[in-house]
Amino acid sequence: MRCCLALLVLTLGVGCEPGPAITADNPGADTTVTDALGRTLTVAAPPRRVLPLAPNLTEIAFAVGAGPRVAAVSPADDHPEAIAGLPRFSTYPLDHEGVVALEPDLLLATDQVNSPAEAAPFEALGIPTYFFSFASVADVPAALRTAGRLLGGDGEPAARAFESAVGHVRDAVAGLPRPRTLLLVGDDVLYAFGRDSYASEAVRLAGGDNLTDGFEGQAVTLSDEWVLEQQPDVIVVLSDPYDPASLLAHHPTWRGLPAVRAGRVVGLDPDLLSRPGPRLADGIQALAQRLHPAAPLAR
Repeated sequence: MRCCLALLVLTLGVGCEPGPAITADNPGADTTVTDALGRTLTVAAPPRRVLPLAPNLTEIAFAVGAGPRVAAVSPADDHPEAIAGLPRFSTYPLDHEGVVALEPDLLLATDQVNSPAEAAPFEALGIPTYFFSFASVADVPAALRTAGRLLGGDGEPAARAFESAVGHVRDAVAGLPRPRTLLLVGDDVLYAFGRDSYASEAVRLAGGDNLTDGFEGQAVTLSDEWVLEQQPDVIVVLSDPYDPASLLAHHPTWRGLPAVRAGRVVGLDPDLLSRPGPRLADGIQALAQRLHPAAPLAR
């Protein structure tokens, strides 16, 4: 899990635009679309066998009602429960032969974890790869709407529910003091998120002052000395459950930090923040609960 999260931090991407309107009731002809990387590809409308190359894309496909079109998932997929009986194929490294054997007519990828170069062999075989990209929280409802149109589902209800949930958190913490917050991928090597990442925005939406917003880009590796200078009020580690003693075992000089002295070193389910999909709204709420335990966050 830690390796996958480190890969997430080091390879976050840029935003995406909604795709063309395609519905299951009116399949139409094959359609030319442009993905988030500006690549033009031809997609069956709607595709009948879809392979998501990342767990968040599986969750998005099911959220828009296109679960029956998902032909197989990666070993890392564990949500929703409906994937339990689906075949599995390797995505890291990507099993090209296994993918072809599953006879997909569309691959879903994200430059968060997938290399655009991996699409070339499939394109040569007539299997298109549609790339999504996630730099902001708003890219999630945009991707839900795109996936609904692309896969013959309906992404609007899921997108609106996501926006409503995030808006509720934002309103609940508005005006509250913003604790100096350090969000870490793990407690050994100090991988964190730069100000241009959706995870950094999630901290801000949850009512925190994200300390790593001082770093440009998507990701950053911190030093013990930098953390000591910043004096965080809350440290959130993407691990659940999490034992705060583990943090001090790796970084004993942090014993005097405000977050440590106040007992505000907490864990968070990594899937809720490392997978930019429908459950990111749950992650933002969970993060807000850790930063503002007394805030009216229940709906």
